[in-house]
Amino acid sequence: STLSPSSAASDVYKRQIQKRHVMLVGSPGTGKSMLAKAMAELLPKEELEDILVYPNPQDPNQPKIRVVPAGKGREIVEAYKEEAMKKMQAKNFVLFTLVFLIVAYTILIDPKNFIWGIIAAVLMLMLARYFMPREEKNIPKLLVDNSGKETAPFEDATGAHAGALFGDVRHDPFQSGGLETPAHERVEAGAIHRAHKGVLYIDEINTLTIESQQKLLTALQDKKFPITGQSERSSGAMVRTEPVPCDFILVAAGNLDALLGMHPA
Repeated sequence: STLSPSSAASDVYKRQIQKRHVMLVGSPGTGKSMLAKAMAELLPKEELEDILVYPNPQDPNQPKIRVVPAGKGREIVEAYKEEAMKKMQAKNFVLFTLVFLIVAYTILIDPKNFIWGIIAAVLMLMLARYFMPREEKNIPKLLVDNSGKETAPFEDATGAHAGALFGDVRHDPFQSGGLETPAHERVEAGAIHRAHKGVLYIDEINTLTIESQQKLLTALQDKKFPITGQSERSSGAMVRTEPVPCDFILVAAGNLDALLGMHPA
């Protein structure tokens, strides 16, 4: 059926208040994605939020999640970067002062030991680089950035695989030895998280695997979904974040046979 612009806007507003999801069934080219984009434009942008992921000192494989108003995420990350830079500069000053004193001391004792002083200083620098904690490891990562957005998010997840839809954790080839990348830095948001407070559009919904449909149903019900590595062979499979907010309106679309192969729920 065809709705007038005013009645369509009223219907979308009611669905937004009630958090009701929409299933659009129709032939290709009938404007299903256009309706979903229009719905996102009608949602209140004042409710948008940024999502940050933090390192967890107690359990590095379970990064912490924090939600702040839109635009505050960048400010928090920049503040952490400035603090980390100050600490790093202070440590480097102390370290190079010690190296200078070692070299100077060996020269004062016996100028012939100058080479050994240089070797000792280099070894000290290498050990300090290995054992001293890297300050950048404590900088949170801005997982979802909604700063400057004029409308609510609209995410088209049509044809997305599980990692792109539900988030993923990148593999780390250097998993130890001081070269590893912190778990929270490897976390990547999925379409369901980027659509937080907005609209998630999935065409050909029946082509999703049953497992993905079950996960999508869980995200709809709980309005939050943790991010973990999608590949069992990846180091990311060991990482599982705290639940990440994903309070979105789902606009599922499909052709006339869309109900075939769909999860009963």
